Amino acid sequence: MARLSNYLILVAFFVATTIATISATENETLSQCGKYMGAHCGKQVADKLRGSHIDTAISSDCCYKLLQTGYPCHTKYTLYVLLNRPELKHSNWTELFAKSDQIYHECDVLTSPGSIEFVAKCTENLGNECGEQVYNKLIHDGRITKPCCQELVKNGLQCHTAMVKSLIRIPEMRNANATELMKKNSLIFNHCLHV
Repeated sequence: MARLSNYLILVAFFVATTIATISATENETLSQCGKYMGAHCGKQVADKLRGSHIDTAISSDCCYKLLQTGYPCHTKYTLYVLLNRPELKHSNWTELFAKSDQIYHECDVLTSPGSIEFVAKCTENLGNECGEQVYNKLIHDGRITKPCCQELVKNGLQCHTAMVKSLIRIPEMRNANATELMKKNSLIFNHCLHV
């Protein structure tokens, strides 16, 4: 039984996230895409697309969901909104698809862990054993040994946060709550500071 046990392997997926997400979601139906986004996040994206009076910002958690579901799902959802919102049926679809792309880009920037090179260096410095311990602590409330805590602190908070952001963005983490994982990210680092 395969399990996502190696934090470092998952972080390495950051390098191929876009390609993997696109190929994984090209054949998904709109209902599958909607299931991953959820009603709350779907509403935020639709409101932003419509340019409602409130002009709601998209939360970081919903931005992670958007990236996890992938660009093809986002495009399908945009088309669905355009076809099913009476106030948008006669709008300039070219402009609305451009706005849709801008929404996706803004979420990409908001959730970006940094450059591929930076994340790869952080991952390499942490090592396999400690990476797995950090992953297990983050996902399963596992244990981190003192030596691994020291490695994590030596690597720095910026590296730790970049690796967690990379992890959250992969499609396999679709059901994870990004906000909660980012909170746990800080708690783990603070715990390791005092070990």
